[in-house]
Amino acid sequence: MNPEKQVGSRQSAQTDYDVVIVGGAFCGASLGLLLRRRSPELRVLMVERSSLFERKVGEATVEVSALFLHRILGLYDHLSREHLPKHGLRYWFTDSDDRSLHEMTEVGPAEMPALPSFQLDRPTLDQHLLERVEAEGAEVWRPGKVKAVDFDWPCHRVTVEHGSEQRQVTTRWVVDASGRQAFLARKLGLHHRTEAHPTAAVWGRWTGVADLDDIQLSGADARSPLLPPIVASRRLATNHFCGYGWWCWVIPLANGNTSIGVVYNKDLFELPAGKTVKEQYERFVRSRPGLRQLVAEAVLDDDFMALRHLPYRSEKYMDLGWALVGDAASFIDPYYSPGLDHAAISIYSTLELLERDLGDPGIDETELVREIARHNKDFEVSYHQWWGALYDGKYEILGDAELTRCAFLMDTGLYYAAVVSSIERDLSSLTNPMFGNIPPSKVAHHSMRWFNQRLLKLARFRRRAGTYGRANVGRRHLSKAFKTGPAAAVRPIATALSIWLKIELERMWYRLRHGKVDDSSPVSPSVADTATGMETPA
Repeated sequence: MNPEKQVGSRQSAQTDYDVVIVGGAFCGASLGLLLRRRSPELRVLMVERSSLFERKVGEATVEVSALFLHRILGLYDHLSREHLPKHGLRYWFTDSDDRSLHEMTEVGPAEMPALPSFQLDRPTLDQHLLERVEAEGAEVWRPGKVKAVDFDWPCHRVTVEHGSEQRQVTTRWVVDASGRQAFLARKLGLHHRTEAHPTAAVWGRWTGVADLDDIQLSGADARSPLLPPIVASRRLATNHFCGYGWWCWVIPLANGNTSIGVVYNKDLFELPAGKTVKEQYERFVRSRPGLRQLVAEAVLDDDFMALRHLPYRSEKYMDLGWALVGDAASFIDPYYSPGLDHAAISIYSTLELLERDLGDPGIDETELVREIARHNKDFEVSYHQWWGALYDGKYEILGDAELTRCAFLMDTGLYYAAVVSSIERDLSSLTNPMFGNIPPSKVAHHSMRWFNQRLLKLARFRRRAGTYGRANVGRRHLSKAFKTGPAAAVRPIATALSIWLKIELERMWYRLRHGKVDDSSPVSPSVADTATGMETPA
């Protein structure tokens, strides 16, 4: 360590490092890389506890995180060589347990995506990023474990267990990029579970999963295929198999494995019986229509994980001398793969503030405190509005193909119009948290929330009327790829509105014939699924 002052590093004479980053995977390495690229004189220490990165959830990127990966981090070559392209989102629905894949209703793109996105092998990406940040001048202690942080702005003391010794270093900033461990938020008493969204997840990696584009599933006779040919690859999509209260992702990885995970609302769904959670998970995947065809010859690896409760948040993202990025700050839900979007935005926002403070002469402390307060408020608003716009009640509609397609078109159309388009035009827009305080995000939030709450009422109506899932078989909705710009969002939003109006008319007609139906609360799965001819997994 060199304690002598270096140009542009505001606290170099008083501290060992300008920034100590806890965690060297995607979030930590990305922030460290960007700090070093923007200000090569900054002294950055990365502390990564693992000697080898393990597999983790977070394989699928969507457009914002993809833009961050290839236009800000400059990883396009690595992504194109070591990972798989992603061909959008695809959905599969069924009306009974005995359907084959080709009988199920399919919703998804027929075309290649307009913007690149990727299916990631996370250990490969994490390792590549950490190697790059070290090559660009950051110091890496691995394996290393942060044992304690003593806050004393502007010179914090960090105790690190590195190798066989315990060392104490000083730094102006400590950034927590430790993921769900949420090291700093827990230490500071800021970490809270989001009980209003009671979701859980189980997932694993499989070898030998059938290829959705192969003749084994699409049919041997090209003159009359079981699944109609399309330009996009079905296999390379993030495939969603959906039911009431749950959904299952199927994501291919470049190493030949396939990630399969089940996410469910604990108030609406239970996994089938089994001695262990892993046995429950495997039994479920091997029994569900479509999924059972994909894994008929597949083997579940030892790589299996389960989380009993998914969403949480920190009261603050930052204060004088410390900051949280990515999952170390908050997590909502894996549906729509928003985790890396949130990571990208929190990294970029934090980067901007750290760069301003560590510049020479740097931002004055009064202004820094004001900017930190704004940062915290924006992310607090973003978290609640993100959940309210997209996830509040979503799991009640997921078993109905029409309702889910309607929500998907509206959500994605507004996401492209209000979020993706602005970031594609101006990358500095990444400093604005999703659904935060800027006007386009506010409009998107209010529109999505109203629309999804209306779809929730229609889902409850259909379950009580016995029409829930009536279009879950024999339909094929193959659409054009989403494009950027407000005008491009007109088509998917218009389609969503037409589906919604049709279901509203259905509801009105039912009320004229049978009277008012209660849509104020969920319907018991055992009652509703029996009425529609579907058995519950439990």
